[in-house]
Amino acid sequence: MRKVLRSKQALVLALVLARGFVGVIRVAAADLPKMGDESTAQITVHVSNRVHMPADKLAQTEFVTTQILQQVGVQVVWLDCTITGANAELPPACDRRLKQADLLLDFVYEIRSLSPNMKEETLGFALVPGNGEQGNLAYISLQRARYAARECATSLEIILGLAVAHEIGHLLMGSGEHARSGVMRARWDVKDLILAAEGDLRFTDDEVKKLHAGAVARNLDK
Repeated sequence: MRKVLRSKQALVLALVLARGFVGVIRVAAADLPKMGDESTAQITVHVSNRVHMPADKLAQTEFVTTQILQQVGVQVVWLDCTITGANAELPPACDRRLKQADLLLDFVYEIRSLSPNMKEETLGFALVPGNGEQGNLAYISLQRARYAARECATSLEIILGLAVAHEIGHLLMGSGEHARSGVMRARWDVKDLILAAEGDLRFTDDEVKKLHAGAVARNLDK
């Protein structure tokens, strides 16, 4: 779960797990290294854009996340799995049995609308079972991200891209733990966001190992 807080020096983003880029491109499967390359592992993220985020904003958000995860040897394929109407069906690429390497990302307006237990300022959360099983679902609040971007004078795509990378990090590591620095820090400050804009906000060495191992393990489910 993420909260947007104001400190004496600057607005920071508090990132607390709730259990229970910058170009405008989309990464295609054909552009990714083959899975036979031991240095990379592939995950597929099924995106539900029920908030009608403009295509260019969504593509930039995905690119930010892609760039961050590429640093740890994890390649991402993005699938638009948005259902646009009551009688609409899933796109063919999404209408299949989910594997462990498939993650679900749902953009919503407000996280609190999903549960009264969520605080109003919640930016997003990932569902990690906490019993050794693998979670695959994360939510991001567009409204909270817009607020954070305004208060931090940072692009919306940077906030969203970091938030998605953070939640995917929790899912791949299967843990709600945070770091003292980098993408998985419990709070981002303005310096972190500057690093992010320059492409230099990273995972720690220990997180890199755990993230990559988690992605590799998920690809054993064929």
